[in-house]
Amino acid sequence: MPHTKERDLRLDFFRGLALIVIFIDHVPNNPIAAWTLHNFAFCDAAEVFVLISGMSTYLAYGSRLERDGLPGCARAVWRRWCTIYGAHLLMLAALFGLATTVSRHFWAMDYVDSLRLKWFHDSPVQAIFYALTLSYLPKYLDILPLYLVLLGAAPLILKLVRYDWRLALGISAAIYSGAWLSGWNLAEGSTHQGWYLNPLTWQLLYTVGIVWCHLGRTARESMPFSWRWAAAAAGLVLFGALSGAFGPWFVPVTSHPWLFLWPFEKTFLAPLRLLNVIALGYLVAFFVRPQAALLRSPIAAPLLSCGRHSLPVYAAGVVLSCLGLIAVTETADAPLMHATVNLIGIPALILIAAALDWRRNTRAQPAPSGTSMLTVRRLPT
Repeated sequence: MPHTKERDLRLDFFRGLALIVIFIDHVPNNPIAAWTLHNFAFCDAAEVFVLISGMSTYLAYGSRLERDGLPGCARAVWRRWCTIYGAHLLMLAALFGLATTVSRHFWAMDYVDSLRLKWFHDSPVQAIFYALTLSYLPKYLDILPLYLVLLGAAPLILKLVRYDWRLALGISAAIYSGAWLSGWNLAEGSTHQGWYLNPLTWQLLYTVGIVWCHLGRTARESMPFSWRWAAAAAGLVLFGALSGAFGPWFVPVTSHPWLFLWPFEKTFLAPLRLLNVIALGYLVAFFVRPQAALLRSPIAAPLLSCGRHSLPVYAAGVVLSCLGLIAVTETADAPLMHATVNLIGIPALILIAAALDWRRNTRAQPAPSGTSMLTVRRLPT
């Protein structure tokens, strides 16, 4: 992405869109989920979110690394890591309290068991320990722990990328290949199933995002932007769209961990999923300018706002997804209830982001004459 002092609106827009899509996809049997990315590509909103997270990490902490060195960068990342970790624990507590309360009054489903929270009832001490160490991942809580692992490694990745981005990609690809071929999943055994989004493979997509942004800021001539590459990316995107629309074109082989070539295998980030999201990102970078008129229009404003406040919007989306699960289950997937969940949930996320924008803008306004001036520091989102 080109060097510019202006905020790249593409990142905010597509991150906001990914968060809305994640909410839609998390509501079971949601009719509008038939029109989201996972039905027209090998990848889905989770890959988009992780790729953009890598880019955002570079923008947020790359200059800090250059200015303050590795210790200063690590301290800044640590502060953000603690905020996200606290949000994850609050979300976990909210889901457990909600599922436990609802299960006492509604019986269409055992919501504690469905949300993979039963361990808290059966072995609370053990469950809390593994939850605190990010080894116990209930339903809907997969993306944030993955991001915590990736963010924790960010200072070293950034340092390595600035030293030699080819070496950084090579090491990342080697880790990906080792985990992918061996079937090794981080935290295997502690949850009896490992991580749904294996950090050992997903780190490659995160690293690609960091390297992509690094090259766009420091050596744009190294970026292979040409119509030939755009045509290749478009061909891969079209192939993924046809596969998603008409069913898988490969036979899944689950008995041999080293054959994770099935393009829809998500835990180990199958190669076609990785290539598909990179191709989508390439086409956006090739055809859409960072400050495109459409991205500055009122139509795009709600998604830009959601993208700027990704953590609270994601957290609210998880809770609303859980409420949506309960609502549609108790009404036996009534179409009216599905419509209600979407018509309440999506605007609620947008309103939360808009309220946070208003709050930040109010705080950033100059203090009246004669009052003390407080410097407002804007944290990265």
